[in-house]
Amino acid sequence: MAARADPLHAGATLAATEERAGIHQGIKVSGHRLNLLSDPALPAASHRQFEALFRRHLSAGENADHLAGCTVEESAMVRAAVELMLTTAPELCSGLVRHARYIVAVDGPDAFDSASTQEIPGTAFVALRCMRTPERLAEALVHEFVHLRLYDLQTTRSIFAPAYDTESAPTVAPEWHRDSKVSRWPVDRALAAAHVYVHLAAWFEQRAVDGGGPDAEQSAETAVLRAASLLDKVARHAQGCLGPAGQDFLRWLTQVHEGKVGPRPRERVPS
Repeated sequence: MAARADPLHAGATLAATEERAGIHQGIKVSGHRLNLLSDPALPAASHRQFEALFRRHLSAGENADHLAGCTVEESAMVRAAVELMLTTAPELCSGLVRHARYIVAVDGPDAFDSASTQEIPGTAFVALRCMRTPERLAEALVHEFVHLRLYDLQTTRSIFAPAYDTESAPTVAPEWHRDSKVSRWPVDRALAAAHVYVHLAAWFEQRAVDGGGPDAEQSAETAVLRAASLLDKVARHAQGCLGPAGQDFLRWLTQVHEGKVGPRPRERVPS
């Protein structure tokens, strides 16, 4: 992979000064604490570093978005969303939650719905507009927590070949991004998206079973089709782009998607 910033140092610095960085709220689930950024305006050195990382790696621009504090009401919404995750898919989501430490709200005219990055480990960024209902927030958290799991796997396992570089890697063309400004994705992005869609298919299938309605059924169908397409495209480049653990991971993910490993959507996934 290409050279990166030192995310572990940044995460440790933030964790060591949570109070001064505005981390005053949190929820405990299954013995794990999720911290919420409640006051991004505090002038702590660690928070300035945190915001600099956000600006460098995720922001669409100074006037496009900004970090926003989580109010008591939004903290309650996070708790309700996590409870919905654990009620809907307990085995799946209890594993995902362990990869998250911080939930940070964003706002602004061009703010994304949700995002995460390997450079800011353990952190899910979610737009305030996605915190209005537990259902919408739970979907966003499942999406980002799945990404956080893969970031952790990349840190500890040979997901990609030693010489893999996202800047020069082969690309694939998702059909649903044909008219997008970024119509081709490098293999690492395609694998990450496939990983998410396999999980979202399981999530929405169970939501539909639980009475989530036709929107959940349609979302499940879309996720299934996109996962299948991306898994096939990544497989064509697996030999040159993925390391031993990455090839095992792709095989496992494909088998889960095809229903060969464990019952979906409550399949047991690697931690």
